[in-house]
Amino acid sequence: MQISLKSKRLCIFGLPGEGKSNFLCWLAERYGARAFIYDTMHEYPTSATFDIYRPKDRYSIIELERVFTTIIKLRRYKLAAIDEANRFAPSKPAPLPNILGEVNDCCRHVEYNNLTPVFIARRPTQLNQDLTELAHYLVIFNLKGKNDIEYLNNFASGLGDAVFNLKPYHFILVNQRREWHIYPPVPKMSLKGS
Repeated sequence: MQISLKSKRLCIFGLPGEGKSNFLCWLAERYGARAFIYDTMHEYPTSATFDIYRPKDRYSIIELERVFTTIIKLRRYKLAAIDEANRFAPSKPAPLPNILGEVNDCCRHVEYNNLTPVFIARRPTQLNQDLTELAHYLVIFNLKGKNDIEYLNNFASGLGDAVFNLKPYHFILVNQRREWHIYPPVPKMSLKGS
């Protein structure tokens, strides 16, 4: 898989246990100390080469805003991910929190250090559409929900059906032109979250 993620927005979707966290861990390891994960469910390894923040309150937008405001000011990271992003940015008509709107809109600018924001959720229908529809890439693992399959078939012809039939740990990469391709699993990573 040869794509450039510099200053690109990425969303990752899939059922539990299908490979979302493993994919993010694999991706973050490629950035090393230049990657940051907001580890909502406390599942990423503390021994990782990338930085992890485990929130005290898994639903606090205030805590998320404080942490992301800090990491933006540091200008240290090239990739910043939020696991379980739908907790903070639910589907419309819920408004997108200011910090997520700003990161989503401004990631390519110099003051954001050409950041690659990554938003992870189980279902595309649960994540704010400003994140999903403006993403440069979607990484989608197996999904079975009727609404998700219908949404994805409307997003790109045949996409929902392909996602429904994915083999375990395989994923589909969708670009901004809504072209998609199926990929085999990435290497297995350690996800102990100790």
